[in-house]
Amino acid sequence: MRKIGIAVLALGLLCGAGRARASGLNVSPVQVWLAPDSSKSLITLRNEGSEEARYQVSAMLWDEDARTGMKLSPTEDIVVFPTVLSLKVGETKSLRVGPVVPFGPIEKTYRIFIEEMPAPQKQETRATVRVLTRIGIPVFLAPTKALEDRRVSAALSGKGAAVEVENTGNVHFRIDTVRMEALGADGGKLFEKQAQGWYVLAGGHKRYDLEIPRESCGKVRKLVVSVKTESEQVLQKPLETPSGACG
Repeated sequence: MRKIGIAVLALGLLCGAGRARASGLNVSPVQVWLAPDSSKSLITLRNEGSEEARYQVSAMLWDEDARTGMKLSPTEDIVVFPTVLSLKVGETKSLRVGPVVPFGPIEKTYRIFIEEMPAPQKQETRATVRVLTRIGIPVFLAPTKALEDRRVSAALSGKGAAVEVENTGNVHFRIDTVRMEALGADGGKLFEKQAQGWYVLAGGHKRYDLEIPRESCGKVRKLVVSVKTESEQVLQKPLETPSGACG
């Protein structure tokens, strides 16, 4: 019997025009930026594995939910060609990417998925596992004029602090980390909590719930929330808690 496993490589955490490798597939770049003066792009695929592989390619509209994360839906806004291809060992091919919608006042966001297709089944005498690769490439359609604006707010919630990061601009940004420091009556640090960041798309917001230890919440007199972006910008928001932070 032959068993097939599936591995997912999330490239949304990567930035820049670098490369990614998964199960022998080398992909470059890992993000695609399209603008009115550069509305076409190429994604290069190279098979560095030990056997021939087939892939199917699709484009999806990409949105974000403040709590649950990525939301994907079918789209015809982006054209990718070819949509099915085979790569022999050591072979390199390119995908052509371009929009069929106009550039507008707000950045549009998509993801191109490159999914390995199962190889034809062969008669085997023992169980094997075949790991299939699935790679998601972010695609950004630039607005006609970029405007960056970001806001951070914090409030006590049931078991801790709720941090809201709002993107009031028309282009995305990516959060590197969200950190919360708790200070006592003497100004000394009681504890620190940290969460990994993610994309905040144009006009969207992201919520982070950071837990405050029950044994320490009564001693807290101030919370300082720091949001660090991928461009090293740090946004801070203090939250005074004169009666403690026990929710």
